[in-house]
Amino acid sequence: MTTARTLRLLCILFSALLIAPVALASDSKPATPYAAIQADIEARIAAGELTGVSVALVKDGKIVWEQGFGWADQRADRRATERTAFSIASTTKPFTTTAMMLLAADGTLDLDRPANDYLGEEKIVDAHGPSSEATLRRIASHSAGLPTLFGMYPEGGKAKQPSIAGLVRDYGHLVAPVGERYEYSNLGMGILAEVVARQSQQEYGQFLRERVLQPLGMRDSFFDTDLSRRKEMAVRYADDGTPLPFYLTATPGSGELYASAHDLARFAMLHLGGKGLESSARILDQARLDELHRPATEVAPGFHYALGWEVYNAPGQLGILHHRGGQSGVTAEFVLVPSAGVAAIVLSNRRGPPGFIAGVRDRLLKTVVADWKTVPSPPTPSLQPLQPAQDYRGQWRGSLLAQGRQVPVVLAIGDDGTGTLSVGDGPAQVITDLGLVDGLLSGDTHGDIGSPDTRRDQLNQLALSLKRRGDRLDGEIVAWRKTSTSMMMWPYWTDLKRVESTP
Repeated sequence: MTTARTLRLLCILFSALLIAPVALASDSKPATPYAAIQADIEARIAAGELTGVSVALVKDGKIVWEQGFGWADQRADRRATERTAFSIASTTKPFTTTAMMLLAADGTLDLDRPANDYLGEEKIVDAHGPSSEATLRRIASHSAGLPTLFGMYPEGGKAKQPSIAGLVRDYGHLVAPVGERYEYSNLGMGILAEVVARQSQQEYGQFLRERVLQPLGMRDSFFDTDLSRRKEMAVRYADDGTPLPFYLTATPGSGELYASAHDLARFAMLHLGGKGLESSARILDQARLDELHRPATEVAPGFHYALGWEVYNAPGQLGILHHRGGQSGVTAEFVLVPSAGVAAIVLSNRRGPPGFIAGVRDRLLKTVVADWKTVPSPPTPSLQPLQPAQDYRGQWRGSLLAQGRQVPVVLAIGDDGTGTLSVGDGPAQVITDLGLVDGLLSGDTHGDIGSPDTRRDQLNQLALSLKRRGDRLDGEIVAWRKTSTSMMMWPYWTDLKRVESTP
C-alpha cells in the first residue's frame, strides 16, 4: 500500500511459536470454551511475540470471562491482570464523546453549535475565517473537515506536549468543507476534550474521573494526567519487546486514557443499555446513548462513524459498535454487538503479530454469538489514474500554511501523468504513486516544510491529499513518519492555483 493510501486509510479506520507455560495473573482456571484461547495467548507471550494481554467478555449484563496474561512491566516482574490499566489509545474516543454528551444532557453545551463558541481566542478556521459550521456534532463524527494529526512526546524528550489552543492556532484550518467527507481527526477529539474542560471548569481528566469513571465503578482506569497512578500503568513495548519510554500525545482527548479490561467491560455495559449496572452507573439515558451510536458520517457502504464510535450496519448483517486503539506499544480491541447483548475487550501493551489480537477478539465473540465471523473493515481505497488527465496536467502554484508561515509550493504534472513537487526553496522532487484516491489527488514525495514541528521531528516524507475545485487544488500535505517506536503526522493546509496547462 502506498504511503498516501496509508494516510487515507487512517482516515477510514485513523488513525498495528514456542509453546511454554506462562504464569497467569489469576489462579482460577478458564472455562472450557476459553482454554484454547488462553493457551494461544500464553504461547505467543512465551515466544516473545507479546508482553502483556488482558481480556474480558460480556454477555447479557455479566462478565462471563476476564483474565490477564504475561507482564504489565516485565523488568519489575509485575504481572498483567484483568485489572491492569493498559493504554487504550483511540479507544479513548467513545469516552470523550460520552463526556461531551453528559454536558449536553446537563444543558451546558449544544452539540449543534459551533465549537468556536466554546473555545478561547484561537479558533477553527476555513478559507474565509473562523468557521461557523464546524459544530461539536460534526467534529465528533469526523465530518468537520479538520485534518488528521498525531504527535508523540516521550518523557525527557526535546519537546513538551502542546496546548490544544496552540494546536488550533497551528493546525486548526479545515482541509475540506464541513460535511464534504469523512476525515479522521485526532485534533477534533482533542478539541472536544478541551470544550468539556472549559465548560465544566475542570481539568479534562478530573471531569472524566468524577462524571464517568467513578459512577461506573471503573476503579482501575484513569487519564494519564493522574501522576499518582503512574506505577499502575502497563508499560508500552516496541515490536522487538524493548520497553518504550512513557509518552504523551498531542491530543489527549483522542487517546490518553488508561483502562483495565474489567473496567472496559463495565463501560460496554453502559453502552449496551445499562443491563447489569447499578442505577447510579447508568449515567446516560437510552435516548442519549442512541444519539451517540446513530450513524452520522458514511465511510463506505455499510460503514459509518457515529459520535465517537465506529459502526458497521450492513443490511442482513449483525450491527456492530466498536473502536480500535493502536499506536506505538498499544493494540486495543473494543467491540459491542448490541443485538446479542455482547461485548469483547482485548488489550495488549505491544502491537503483536499481525492479526493475532483481532483474532483473539473474534474467537471470544464466537463463544457467545453463534454466527459471528469478524469485524469487517472498509475496503482499502485504490489508487486510480488521473481522470480526466487533462484536468490535472500543468503547473499549480500556491502555498501551504506551516504554523503561521506561508511556504511556497509548486506542483507540476506532465502529459504522462508523472509529477514533481517543490516546497519552499527546495528542489522539485519526484512524486511516486501519483493518482486519485477517493477522488483526492494523492502521492508520496519528500521536502523540507521548515516548520518548527517538522524540523524538531526531522520529517521530510510528504503525502499529498488535495481536492480539485476547478482551477484550484486544496487540502493537506502531511509530513510524517511511522515506525514501531514513533509516529508523527503533521498536516499543512495547502491551496494551489493552476497557472499553466497542457493542451
